[in-house]
Amino acid sequence: MVAFRKLPLWRRGTALGSICLAVALAVSALLVGAAAGAGPWTPLQRLPIAASQHVTVWKVVGNPSAPQDLAAATSRGVWVSSDDGQSWSSTSVTQFTWTVAFANSGADLYAGTDRAGVYRSADGGQSWKQANTGLRNLDIRAIATGPTAIVLGTQKGVYVSGDGRAWEQAGLLTLSIGSVAIVADTPLGVVAGSDQLAQQDNLFRSLSVGTAAGWQALPGGDPGGSPVFAVAAGPVIKGGTIPPLLVGNLKGLYLSSDGGDTWQAQNLAGGALWSVNAIAFDPDNPAVIYVGGDNGGSSGGGLQRTVNGGGAWGAFQQGLPSQEVTGLSALSTSPLTVLASVWNPLSRRGGSARDLDTTAPGPVVLSSSSGTPISVAVSPTPTPSPTPHRHHHAVAKRSSIPLGVTVVVVVVLILVAISLTLYRRRRRRRLDAEAPP
Repeated sequence: MVAFRKLPLWRRGTALGSICLAVALAVSALLVGAAAGAGPWTPLQRLPIAASQHVTVWKVVGNPSAPQDLAAATSRGVWVSSDDGQSWSSTSVTQFTWTVAFANSGADLYAGTDRAGVYRSADGGQSWKQANTGLRNLDIRAIATGPTAIVLGTQKGVYVSGDGRAWEQAGLLTLSIGSVAIVADTPLGVVAGSDQLAQQDNLFRSLSVGTAAGWQALPGGDPGGSPVFAVAAGPVIKGGTIPPLLVGNLKGLYLSSDGGDTWQAQNLAGGALWSVNAIAFDPDNPAVIYVGGDNGGSSGGGLQRTVNGGGAWGAFQQGLPSQEVTGLSALSTSPLTVLASVWNPLSRRGGSARDLDTTAPGPVVLSSSSGTPISVAVSPTPTPSPTPHRHHHAVAKRSSIPLGVTVVVVVVLILVAISLTLYRRRRRRRLDAEAPP
């Protein structure tokens, strides 16, 4: 108890949030032990950074044209590996980095930092240049790359580029966009998710980014405006035109097979209730999908896989260094390569792992992508982006019929836990800042 009192206030809040969540789930009999399943994960080499610095690894990605070349976004900048994660080297990007993404061709690598905007590398991360022309916000939360465009999610809206050097505002400027996915190449279609609190809508779609068509809210994929942590679009099977979409939020996972018009809640194996914040499609087969989540730093997250497009999910975390998953990506290799980044709440250190999924179904014939890269005309004073067209979704409130003290306590604890879990996500960077250099 004395040790708890010595913690800073925000850390006490984090601890209380974890305790409240555990108690609430136990009382309501919803706590499910993480079942060991398929997926012989192999931990990658730890970054050569002192444990006392408590580095978070947000995401690890591989080069599509050279899968042994990896890049990691961390709270201590970008790190790269040329030997499939057996060793890591620091780069000149040392700022807190939310995300990294290779271009589809693998020729360019992009990094999104929290205060310095976008960095671009044309040599696999050996050298970097800032690429912030046209940006009006330098907190880059998400990056999506496609054949014709690169899309950014920032603390204040969405930006697009045809070459990754100059950017144009593309709307949602009042929202913090933490996840983006490209759903169409020509015209450019994007789905974007906001992780803000107290929003009636946090999921949006534009099927013609940069035009007067603006953005449409998608309440079906985010009931009640829950904070969205991940959006992903899968590949399109030959003969098709619409990619499958998945959205992960504080309440779970939602799938759309018609471009976002309708959605179905997914039932994860074992009744898993963790918030979903990482999604990766097999780039060669849209039926194979991986999802990961956490409980905001306490135990109870996990990683699951489906091989039939969401028809059934199964645990896929055997050998994973921690069940708190912060990022996922997949590479087109034989067998399929899946990369995961994790956070260990006990040691307060991040890590990463690789799985060669020999049990996943093989590739299928996909639709070919084509199109001309979008043209970005950057103006010193950009024209204001269209205001998002929101559907004010009325959320039905539960009646206040007395159901007993136990139920009231459970509800209160869950609400407190959710609030504090979100608070912890936003404050993790402060923990990194407090660590000794």
